Amino acid sequence: MKFRMLSLLSIILVLTIKSLEISAKDYHELRILARAIPPSPYIPSIVPFEDISELDSIVIQLAEANAIKEMYIGLNDSITQEYTAYEKLKSLATEQELNELLLHESPVVKVYAYRALVVNEMNMNCDVELTLLEDTTCVDWYADDLVTNTTVKDMIQLSYFE
Repeated sequence: MKFRMLSLLSIILVLTIKSLEISAKDYHELRILARAIPPSPYIPSIVPFEDISELDSIVIQLAEANAIKEMYIGLNDSITQEYTAYEKLKSLATEQELNELLLHESPVVKVYAYRALVVNEMNMNCDVELTLLEDTTCVDWYADDLVTNTTVKDMIQLSYFE
């Protein structure tokens, strides 16, 4: 009797596992897809697996910013986070990456990418520059003690960059 109960229990367990249709290989591929583990276990890594590059994190930080901010705002002696991110963007990004960022959905990223291209004296995609000169997306600009609601077009045409 016990043998039959164990057999019945094992059959139910096997059918349950089969109904889930998750094999060890599928589970491993799912973990790689979800970025929970690196694709190759043979690559030694002391640091946990990280998918986001430093440039991506800078772009995310600028995209989350609600305004364009200059180095110092008001009487504060500390450099703004947005300007610090812009400085990193300017030093890390290549010409191609900055040109791609000119097409970003965030107006803050567009303006900072444009500034980085101009300050670094890099070549700019002329077609994209023309679209920026027609971009009327509103953005706030913090300079000194003033907050100005302006457009991407006006920020691009502004000659003051540093």
